Amino acid sequence: MINYDLLLNDTNYELLHQQTIANKIDRFQVIIIYDRQPNFFDYNYLLNFPSENVRKKVDANRIFPRVKNETFVVRQQHYDENVDLFFKMRVDARRELLAKATEFMIAKFFRTYESHLSPLLANKPTLKWEIINKLYDKYDKMLRAHVGLNDENSWNVFSTWYRTYLKNYTVNELIVKHGYDMLNTLDKEELNALFLEKMSASFTSNDSFLNTFTSDVNIYIEKMVSEILAKFESERNSMEQINELLGVSAQFSIHQPTEATAKTNNLIVMSNVVYQFITEAISNQRFVCESDQWPRATIQGTRLAGSLQLLPNEEDQTASHMTLLHNYACALSEVDVDVLDSLCHLYLAQSRQSEVQVEIRFDDLLTIRGLKHKLGGTGRRGGYEKEQRIQVMKALSVIQSLWLELDSVVVYEQGKPVNKKIQGRAFHFTNEDGSLFRFTEEPLPERLYVMIGEVFDHFLLGSARQVKLLPNQAIEFNPYQRKWEKKLIRYISWRWRTQARKASYLQSHKISTLLEKIGLQADSQAPSRIRDRLEKALDLLEEEGVITFWQYNQWDEDHMSKKGWLRIWLDATIIIAPPDEIVSYYEPIERKKSTKVPNKFTLIQTKEEICQNIGSDFKECRITRGLTLKQVSDELNISTSYISNIERGGALPSQTVYKKMKNWLN
Repeated sequence: MINYDLLLNDTNYELLHQQTIANKIDRFQVIIIYDRQPNFFDYNYLLNFPSENVRKKVDANRIFPRVKNETFVVRQQHYDENVDLFFKMRVDARRELLAKATEFMIAKFFRTYESHLSPLLANKPTLKWEIINKLYDKYDKMLRAHVGLNDENSWNVFSTWYRTYLKNYTVNELIVKHGYDMLNTLDKEELNALFLEKMSASFTSNDSFLNTFTSDVNIYIEKMVSEILAKFESERNSMEQINELLGVSAQFSIHQPTEATAKTNNLIVMSNVVYQFITEAISNQRFVCESDQWPRATIQGTRLAGSLQLLPNEEDQTASHMTLLHNYACALSEVDVDVLDSLCHLYLAQSRQSEVQVEIRFDDLLTIRGLKHKLGGTGRRGGYEKEQRIQVMKALSVIQSLWLELDSVVVYEQGKPVNKKIQGRAFHFTNEDGSLFRFTEEPLPERLYVMIGEVFDHFLLGSARQVKLLPNQAIEFNPYQRKWEKKLIRYISWRWRTQARKASYLQSHKISTLLEKIGLQADSQAPSRIRDRLEKALDLLEEEGVITFWQYNQWDEDHMSKKGWLRIWLDATIIIAPPDEIVSYYEPIERKKSTKVPNKFTLIQTKEEICQNIGSDFKECRITRGLTLKQVSDELNISTSYISNIERGGALPSQTVYKKMKNWLN
């Protein structure tokens, strides 16, 4: 409880002495400079949810945690001489206090719904951070809208209480240490200097003071936000909050388990032909950079014809900016597509249509990709690497410059296909006041205000709305080591969405088309290496659960022994089946299924059936021949660890590796 004796002027002898000394203290201000870590209540709590430490804080309503920050005590005279600077610091400190209250509300939500959230968030850091950021926005707006927390008089009352508390506490400490008589003999200047020195030392190194001070301030803050806490308590039994955060629609409540699972494992992004063209142009570096021309990618198809440029706003169309965008176009990578998909998902999560400005936190574009925060020296979160942030800034600069001139694009109006001519931006970025945002390395923004461009108007309205499920791995996989897998995921997920109307998910994919979407020229490297890499990528997607299975469609392996087998293989087709959750999610948009089977094909045996004994048979044969893993690895050109895993039953070989091992056995 607050020690109200420090705040009251009683008639007893000790308090009279204390008040006499206190009256000689000049007016002062306390300036606190916070080392801010946004969206942060307790790192271990978020990392190892839930933690006992935060449970105790929440249960005790510890809104304001004890933290050591740079604290300066200044006389009112010095404050007045630099009033603009110090007032800004006070406002920042006020915002920090509100941020602490916001983070407490997040922790309180997690604590209240712990039994529901624990199994849902297990091993899902991306979903966890998505919920945290949605909650942060909700409670931040709630606190900022609270009359008492936005009233200057309320803050002045708090400031007066704050200074009175500190003055009486410090004077009491001085009396205990030096005695009243000694203090009373000091002149006013000496007394004030001693007072300021003592108070500064308390903030710096007095643990007892910090504990007591934090506890008492916490009680005061709790009273300030009591109405909001009461409102929270009234909602504590409402599971609608969790459904809302997960984006689960009430009208599909009957399919809620499937919906929740699908949205947990997938992002929601646009699936129209324009968006697909943009992602492929960036992913495969299709921009042509001619001198004195802005980078341009073109497309000529039956459903889409036109061009995509990296073209800045008119006021930025300078020679230096052209050089910059030429450099960007030559260095485009999967990171840029990751940021594009993340941005699209975060926008669609908050708005179902274009022409709506949405606030997006800069760090969300890193968090959603599964990137981990760098730890500070104390083990607390230190934020993301500067290089990671600059990567995102560069990607956003590219996205901001995307300009489309479409001579012909098929859109649907009243259910009928219509050819349109469209031009405009893909995305608009603004400041909070609506002015154009410019991306520079410094200072790094905390929030962005984003609006989807007019070129997507026809694809986000009503029944014409075109969005797809994009497996999380598309942006979580390493953009350099797993480039093939990421490109395949994006293309296949788009194909599944286009096949959803007829539920024709088992339509085959031509191998040459898959390689084209990967951005690979078939003659760019050894054909056998290309085949091995494609099969390895598909195997990994199967292991990750991105696809249910893949197999060749009516492929004869004897073609591999013929001259010119590459041409035959490129014309071959592969069947790639989606997970059940994808099929279930798209069920509402299916047309009535035809009784006619769209594809005639026969499933080969499952990998488990084919490879049931290959590992043990191979190991037995290798030992019998007296060969080591390294010798066999060199002979078959298969990694030692891969063969070892297959022998132990820890991995299944791809079809190519299986054939090599089978031939070696025979």
